[in-house]
Amino acid sequence: MNVDEINEVPLPYEGDRQAFSVCFGCGAQNQQGLRLNFSQYKDGTIETKHNVAFHHCGLETVVHGGIQATILDEVMGVAAQTSIQSSSSDAACVTAEMHLTYRRPVPMSIEVVARAKLVAIEGRDIHVSGAIYGVDGSELTSAVSRWRQLRT
Repeated sequence: MNVDEINEVPLPYEGDRQAFSVCFGCGAQNQQGLRLNFSQYKDGTIETKHNVAFHHCGLETVVHGGIQATILDEVMGVAAQTSIQSSSSDAACVTAEMHLTYRRPVPMSIEVVARAKLVAIEGRDIHVSGAIYGVDGSELTSAVSRWRQLRT
């Protein structure tokens, strides 16, 4: 993707930052967490890049599948949340279901790049797709998810 088309985006819950400061995926205060940051392309795609710590590996050279799932859950969550943010400043959503396909191992030696994009909104359900990409641009792990907008 073209760097000229990207903007840094704050986390959707910026107003309630303290509540999410300990989140394993994105919390800045969680010393054991991933501390993910996100960017948004003009087409709405959300991206995160992360160098996985050795203690998050599965096999010695492979990113643990649960860490891959966490990265995808986080980037898809930001995509879901930003898609409803314009309709209500206090809108929030949670993962209702997520399906992953592990295509090829994600090596520990690369910077993990994950992207997610809105697929559809149906009532309170938000459908999102995402993937982790290899250095050659191939999909290593892909996911589809359904998020449920909470009633406020």
